[in-house]
Amino acid sequence: MSGRLQGHVALVTGGGRGIGRAISDAFAREGAAVGVLDLKEEVAETAAEAIRRDGGKAVALVGNVAVREQVMAAAESLRQVYGPTTILVNNAMWNRYGPLEEQTEEVIGRMIDVGFKGVIWGYQAIMPQMREAGRGSIINIASPSAVLAMKHGIMYSAIKAAVAAATRSGAAEFGSLNVRVNAIAPGPTQTDGANLVVDEAAWERRRQRVPLGRLGQPEDIANAAVFLASDEASFISGDMIFVDGAITYAFS
Repeated sequence: MSGRLQGHVALVTGGGRGIGRAISDAFAREGAAVGVLDLKEEVAETAAEAIRRDGGKAVALVGNVAVREQVMAAAESLRQVYGPTTILVNNAMWNRYGPLEEQTEEVIGRMIDVGFKGVIWGYQAIMPQMREAGRGSIINIASPSAVLAMKHGIMYSAIKAAVAAATRSGAAEFGSLNVRVNAIAPGPTQTDGANLVVDEAAWERRRQRVPLGRLGQPEDIANAAVFLASDEASFISGDMIFVDGAITYAFS
């Protein structure tokens, strides 16, 4: 790797699995010190240990992004180890699809707490550190559902649209502090977690809808995150990059 993120400190929420794990790994390979924040200690530690074993810098952080105090504590723990955070990836999400009238208050509340409030708590936890560092890049994981209609996904679509709006407004609010805010909207991406609930036939149906003719892999999203976090994207802020094989435009 080229060391494009050398000297950076990155906090990745939901960083122990799937897309978050791929981003954590890619950031470490590019020279960043990574805080892997996950709800489960063993998941965070496994990911961090793998990075350290490969010669990178990483610390496992445990916390629920739905709880402001836990995000604050995780951010401070990372600062104590590596210094002020200069990269934040708001990746954590909890989701349940289904007809809206069947969604319980508990399910809706948890989706909002993790998927949207977690982004806001991330902003609040990290902005003082980025102000201290004099620079920063925040990357939110959104979705094509932010701009497309989705049957049985009203809450998911609404939350991801809110994340997209918070990305644009965050770019406007934090730009004077030399902090960029962007989002990535992954298309159908084959992760270990998704493989537990999506069978081979369903993956094939999704693949057939993608103009590029293949499913996304976590590394595809991680590559975009490295770019947005690096100086190569120094004049890009307030944008949402669709890493989706053109499926959004094919069905919009």
